[in-house]
Amino acid sequence: MNTVIQIRTIAFVALVVLATESSAFVSPLAKNINNVSSLAKQQSPLRASPFDQLANIFNQLEKAPAKKVLPPVVIDPSFNLAGIFLTAGILLDFIPYIQLTLGPLLTLLGQTFRIRFVFNETDFELRLGDSLDGSGDNIVVGGENRWSYDSFVNWEFFPKGWVDTPQGPVLAYFKETQTPSDKWDEGPGKSANAPEALAKGAVPGQVHFFPVLCDAKQLRAEFEKRNCAKL
Repeated sequence: MNTVIQIRTIAFVALVVLATESSAFVSPLAKNINNVSSLAKQQSPLRASPFDQLANIFNQLEKAPAKKVLPPVVIDPSFNLAGIFLTAGILLDFIPYIQLTLGPLLTLLGQTFRIRFVFNETDFELRLGDSLDGSGDNIVVGGENRWSYDSFVNWEFFPKGWVDTPQGPVLAYFKETQTPSDKWDEGPGKSANAPEALAKGAVPGQVHFFPVLCDAKQLRAEFEKRNCAKL
């Protein structure tokens, strides 16, 4: 009988020791399993399905601010410059040897009704009449009278500072790089791209001048809105 009790006691102690020892080995394993589970949760976004990734892309696109698109603008015609030229022509017509015929001046006055300066989404262009017909090829370098805003390197009015005066400026000027570079030195571009001009800070490009037969303030405002480069 005592022998049986001793055997049971020894078996019970052995079980307790075995349980204690096994817990020492099981606990690290359990911890590792928990760590793996935690890591999987942290890495779960990286293992998202292709559909989830595509959905995330669309969500980001929806949250991105939309690019502001400016509406097309046709600059209003102006009689200021044409009226000044017409008045000067009439006065000079009374001076011997300096007489001017009114034909060219009346033609210039008529251009006020025909030339339109148009700003669309990406380009500045010259068009004719209320129907905005094409103005044909450029008379100096050929090609369309249409230039992208990102090709501008400078623009200005002459005389400078006259935009806000009652009479307004006489000429508007801009310089662009859209025209092929082999044309840049034709016409007034020869002096505008001379080494002396470039040394003073000028940027190479094709030069354009045109009489301000339009609202100069509105024209200036559109150049600024469209981010046309200016020195």
